[in-house]
Amino acid sequence: MRRHNLCLRSGLKRCVYAFMFIFFNLAILLNISTLSKFYADITNFSQANLGFNKNNYESQESTPNKILGTIIEKLGEEIENLHDKLKGSGKDQSQLKNEMLKQASFLTEILSLTSSLRNHLKAPFGKDDASSRYSLSKNNKPYDEILDYFLIEEIRKYVRVKPNRLGKQNFMGANGTFTSIGHACFSMKEELEEYMDYDVGDICKDDWKLAQKLMVHGCDPLPRRRCFSVAPKLYTKPYPINESIWKLPDDQNVRWSQYRCKNFTCLARNSTGKGFFKCTDCFNLTHHELPRWIEPSYGDPKSNSTSDFLVQDILRLKPGEIRIGLDFSVGTGTFAARMREYNITIISATINLGAPFSEMIALRGLVPLYLTVNQRLPFFDNTLDIIHTTRFLDGWIDIVLLDFVLYDWDRVLRPGGLLWIDSFFCLKDDLHDYLEVFNMLRYKKHKWVVMPKIDKDGNEVYFSAVLEKPPRPF
Repeated sequence: MRRHNLCLRSGLKRCVYAFMFIFFNLAILLNISTLSKFYADITNFSQANLGFNKNNYESQESTPNKILGTIIEKLGEEIENLHDKLKGSGKDQSQLKNEMLKQASFLTEILSLTSSLRNHLKAPFGKDDASSRYSLSKNNKPYDEILDYFLIEEIRKYVRVKPNRLGKQNFMGANGTFTSIGHACFSMKEELEEYMDYDVGDICKDDWKLAQKLMVHGCDPLPRRRCFSVAPKLYTKPYPINESIWKLPDDQNVRWSQYRCKNFTCLARNSTGKGFFKCTDCFNLTHHELPRWIEPSYGDPKSNSTSDFLVQDILRLKPGEIRIGLDFSVGTGTFAARMREYNITIISATINLGAPFSEMIALRGLVPLYLTVNQRLPFFDNTLDIIHTTRFLDGWIDIVLLDFVLYDWDRVLRPGGLLWIDSFFCLKDDLHDYLEVFNMLRYKKHKWVVMPKIDKDGNEVYFSAVLEKPPRPF
């Protein structure tokens, strides 16, 4: 009666779930208690059908892990045989092909489950399983403890250590693959579980904005997902490269559902309320973007002073040496487009802050890098010729964070490489603190300009500089 009343109060659906949960746990306990008996008896069960060689099998240790290893080998052989049959089947045998594909898919799933079971059997509760610890760990603390924190199975599957199939170190020198997520993912558990709640092999939700929110707030890197990303409904081929650089792209090539503006014309229009305030004119390719870095911009018409430097003047500092670089800015890729005219390859790092900046850069025929300021740059040490930044690292940034960012930029810049700080603005009272951070680099100063920001009554200033990384032979 008490159980009946519980069902009435909670609802039939919840009651069914509760009984399913109890049944599932009882089944697990039953399986654990009978597993050894099952493995002891399995060799007597149709060995000829499974293809076991009795002599070879009796020479092995009669343990669950050994038996599971043999099963995995046989499953792998059967899958290979199916693939060979598929290759040999003719086009007129489409029905046979479909049946064999279904069988191969089923066997692959069983193989995956069996492999997972073997990994768990190697070390009950993760005490002795090498795959549950970092290969270079100095303690025996299981890495998979974080699995208990998340409820969504896809997160648990992703962060679990993936041991190598052969049980040996791979060509990278690791005994497994250690997929990672940002530490702030743990403080954004609900958002991350919403992001990872999907059907494997289905179409993903149109939730890039949620993904970006997670990244910006420190859940970066995000886990990979096993669903297909949503694409524009009527994607058209992009314009040829000689047209795409200075022409607004086709509106059909962007998913507009998460933006205020629903087309590029709205973004290029000189109006407010577009959903972003940084780089408000950078979608206006003809009037605002086209002259940039080839014509100086004077904030005060009465003065010839400017914080803008021209591309030609900067390239003359290192004639023939600037070939590849990074633009870490808020923009639509115009700096990369301008440098392309000088046969210089620039990767544009940005995120979609209220507008499709990444799509715009790609549709112009340039390379976008979807990257937040939280992440270490994905380049090796001493590899880039130039780093340029504008409209991004301004007076909002914490001094310590700016310190970390600049040291990371120094890491990837080669000796003799250029750091171009383009119109960094901040409060006049904070200028000294920021300049001390840039001076900390001890770079050679090719250009160094500070001037007032006239639209702020002298309370804010612009700072621009071109600095050269010195050689460090020791």
